[in-house]
Amino acid sequence: MQPVLRTSLSEITARHLREGFASGRWLGVLPGVRQLAAELGVSRDVLRAALRLLEATGEIVHGGPGRHRQIVTSAPASLKAGMRVGILIPTPLEEDNTHSRQLIHSISQALESLGHTCFIAPRATQSLRHLPAKVRKYMLQCQADAWIVYSAERNILEMAAKLALPVFAIGGSFEDLPLAGSITNLSPSLEMLVHLLTSLGHRQIVLICPPSWRQPELSKKALIFLDCLRQQGINATAHYNVPDWEPTPRGLQDLLSALFVATPPSALVVVEPECVGPILLFLAQQGRRVPEEVSLVNLLPDPIHSFYNFELAHLNWPVAPHVRSMVRWIRELPKRPKRLERTVIHAKFVRGGSIGRRSIP
Repeated sequence: MQPVLRTSLSEITARHLREGFASGRWLGVLPGVRQLAAELGVSRDVLRAALRLLEATGEIVHGGPGRHRQIVTSAPASLKAGMRVGILIPTPLEEDNTHSRQLIHSISQALESLGHTCFIAPRATQSLRHLPAKVRKYMLQCQADAWIVYSAERNILEMAAKLALPVFAIGGSFEDLPLAGSITNLSPSLEMLVHLLTSLGHRQIVLICPPSWRQPELSKKALIFLDCLRQQGINATAHYNVPDWEPTPRGLQDLLSALFVATPPSALVVVEPECVGPILLFLAQQGRRVPEEVSLVNLLPDPIHSFYNFELAHLNWPVAPHVRSMVRWIRELPKRPKRLERTVIHAKFVRGGSIGRRSIP
């Protein structure tokens, strides 16, 4: 069973605007925000969010400050007949983080707005043990005309590059593969983060990441992290700095207990936002304050950050460029099926208030 995706008011408004474009209610340019919000009976904030969704899918173009948004001509009739497009994900959507769910939801909406049928593969690659042969067989059984492959491991991407079907990869390491796709470049931001931590005296810096970053071998992102540490003169090892752990509440508790026995880390870099709360609780129970005694960084942007009593240091990158890149690719498929659309989105490091100078015991 596929997860139920809740529809927000901005998404409903965007859908209503699309129907208006199709019926000819709005042609050429849209009215201003104030007039259009009144016409639709929604707040200006809701309307602006809906307009951002339409901009992300390429259905309207922002004309710049003081200019009306331009309605883009709809897709050719040949495309409107529609393709069946599958989205392959590494873990069940309900178990993934908010940022990933938002991205998958936006991709699904963009495809459907272009007249395609979109489905999220009922089985994630995790349930197929990330084995290329099993994943390939499953993808072919799904009878999709094209695939969006999200955050896949290298061996899955190598298999996808050999498929006769069109594939667009989002995330992962595919720079040297014949695949279209978009990727978030974390390297400059990770270097900036590690440089900041070491300049504040931190030497015991630990990355708490999901299994896909460590198995079956260290991912490119994990290797970049270790390289950043070594460039700062730290004798980094995967065993200590990128430890293995069971991705369960008990597994996280066991990992933290082991870390803070012999060589307690002075800085924790956490990938998944849902791990931040339990880590803060553990540190509070240990009497360790953030950021006075332990610095804390989350690598993913997440709305939950706003609930903490400090701004959590994190990396940030928008969803929209990934969606726009995919939309350009899918629109060009009938004419240029071999086009390797490539987009690189650079993550931005947000320092926040959860990084402090290393305390001296």
